[in-house]
Amino acid sequence: MGGERPRVSLCLVCGERWASDIVLNVALYAPLGVALALGDWRGPWALLGPGILAASIEFAQIWIPGRDPSLGDVTFNTLGAALGVLLVRSSSLWLRPHGRLKPALALCAAASAVAVLGATGVLLQPDLPRSAYWGQWTPDLGNLAPYHGRVLSASLGPRSLPQGRLEGPDQVRELLLARAPLEARAVAGPRVPALASLVSIADDRSREIVLLGPDRGDVVFRYRARAATLGFDEPDMRAAGTIGAVAPGDSLSIAVRSDGRGYCVAVNERATCGLGFTMGRGWALLYYAESLPPWLRTLLDDAWVAGLLIPLGFWIGGRWFAAWLIVAVAVAVWAVPLATGLLPATSAEVAGAVLGFGLGRALQRLATAR
Repeated sequence: MGGERPRVSLCLVCGERWASDIVLNVALYAPLGVALALGDWRGPWALLGPGILAASIEFAQIWIPGRDPSLGDVTFNTLGAALGVLLVRSSSLWLRPHGRLKPALALCAAASAVAVLGATGVLLQPDLPRSAYWGQWTPDLGNLAPYHGRVLSASLGPRSLPQGRLEGPDQVRELLLARAPLEARAVAGPRVPALASLVSIADDRSREIVLLGPDRGDVVFRYRARAATLGFDEPDMRAAGTIGAVAPGDSLSIAVRSDGRGYCVAVNERATCGLGFTMGRGWALLYYAESLPPWLRTLLDDAWVAGLLIPLGFWIGGRWFAAWLIVAVAVAVWAVPLATGLLPATSAEVAGAVLGFGLGRALQRLATAR
């Protein structure tokens, strides 16, 4: 390390995934605030304690390779703790609401659930900038694993997709938005330990526009979504296990085509269809780990939808008012995918919504029985 000086970030909102970082930093310290309030911490120590802890952790990152202290992390960690304290201090209002407050809370819970589901669809829509585009074949991008295969040709719809600056970037953009077929022919390389790029497109600001490549035994396809523009994380689409049997030196042909509302990824003519996002994938906008197994991603989808419906089940009351809200949420679950291009909710996600609502009802009975 020699005389290298540690970098300390003094910005509050920074980084490509700044919005996700804010939400996660707030959520990380909210339970600490709850614990301190339940432990009867009062006055300035209820906030100074978490603030000092967060600052100490950030200060220690000076000596951790690859980490830099951030004033924003300290600020939003402390804000999360303050939110946890506020939740406990105001529990008499929301645990056993009376009068008009209970239906108001139920209405807010329903509106919030619908808003999150709708925002998921909006954030996962393509958002391709109008700028110069560059074709990339097995690029060394630094943040991705290198792929030691050899691309023979690539195309997007009716036009070839060579390496280097692409002529007619507006046409490339329109073809991508129209879901024109993306195809690549290559000589396969060794299995990669993490996501790599076989063929990709980037713009003149080094922003990834679209990527097609292997990740261990999977083939990954992703495009730049509105989530990236607004500072959130973004998931990818995976044809699981489709490239695992392709040996180094084998011929490799990968094609991505639209199958209506989703995508098909064909590897050496073996197609995996129905790929895309459902409203349950909202959790991935906050933190998406590429190494998660498929079953865990599906479980998180279902748990996310269940969690959104718990507050509604907790506060709902009144026969006709409850029926109206339930119908409104059910209509939203059906309409949001149609309006935003998401895949329809899976049966497991619908079951998760029912389970979350039921869990909220059970928690409400437990709270009023005490």
